Amino acid sequence: MFAFNAGPGAKKFVKIARVVLSIGILGLSIAAAGESFQWGVNGHPVSQWGYFEVPLATQVGLVAGTGAGWYRVDLGTNNFAASTARFDELLLEAEKDRVRLLPVLISFSGDRSKAASPEKIRAAAYAFARLVVGRYRGRITHWELGNELDINALLRKGDRTREGKVWQWGDPDGSSPNDYEESRYQMAKAEIQGLEDGVKAADPGAVTVVDTSGWLHYGFIERLVNEDHVSFDILSWHWYSHMGDITRVQGKLDLVKYLKRFGKPLWLTETNRSHGSAGGSDRELAQFMADSVAQMGANPGISGLFIYELLDEPYFGESGESHYGLVEIARSVGGKWEVGQKKAAYDAFRAVVAATPSRK
Repeated sequence: MFAFNAGPGAKKFVKIARVVLSIGILGLSIAAAGESFQWGVNGHPVSQWGYFEVPLATQVGLVAGTGAGWYRVDLGTNNFAASTARFDELLLEAEKDRVRLLPVLISFSGDRSKAASPEKIRAAAYAFARLVVGRYRGRITHWELGNELDINALLRKGDRTREGKVWQWGDPDGSSPNDYEESRYQMAKAEIQGLEDGVKAADPGAVTVVDTSGWLHYGFIERLVNEDHVSFDILSWHWYSHMGDITRVQGKLDLVKYLKRFGKPLWLTETNRSHGSAGGSDRELAQFMADSVAQMGANPGISGLFIYELLDEPYFGESGESHYGLVEIARSVGGKWEVGQKKAAYDAFRAVVAATPSRK
């Protein structure tokens, strides 16, 4: 039962029944299509404060409890070097609960505009990917190559375009291959290519994923795929509620169908209601799961969907990722972060997953 905490018990029961019925209908449509679908949840078990203090077994258990089969986690060079044993433990816990990890390999941090040459970035990315993937070959099958590298590559006011003109406006919408500054694009491409090559060198059978920050940034992918012929297996998009309906962007574009031109399966590896449950909007967050997530999961053009994220992170204050979690965290008597209440969104997401065929 969804704990919306709104209205008398009888009214709440009616609302919940309607939500569950709508989820069931959508689930039947997915089942009828007979298509494989991958459900997942994001988290930061080796990179962010609250996640470090919540036991790994607890995190994996919460993911498994939703019925999702994947835990997407960021894995940077510094995080891995400092927390290799912790990541080993995470994988063991995931294997116990039959949850698969989707590590996001981040081989470079800091200001890329001050970085070394693309050649050095590519070499470092290759070495990092080969080291990590080689360690877990046969146990981890999918690897995401960087995270939202398109953002840094977008033109900014004062940049020169590929044609040599000075860009005099704000951020472009990213839909054109010409919307990206050349030197920063080349650095992003070098990182993705190096990671791809390193993954395949360590495990030729591994599956690679490339993402964007979402919106209309397919110009970045057009450059990667059509101009530079960078290889990868799955295209990932990030989509939050403020972007609207992914099948009717700006009232006209079915982005899911449009992205099929790249000939790759499409996963949404980050999605949620913008700002999560900030401002006491727990009910709205649960409704987003029951409506928007169910609809995206039923879309035959989408093959996977990952909720961002598992735990709240209140130490970020009223901005950022403080309220995006499916589960609250709170200070214990000893001062450490520990798991608090599951939000109504947790149960709503679990109901959506349960209404579909098994995806594990």
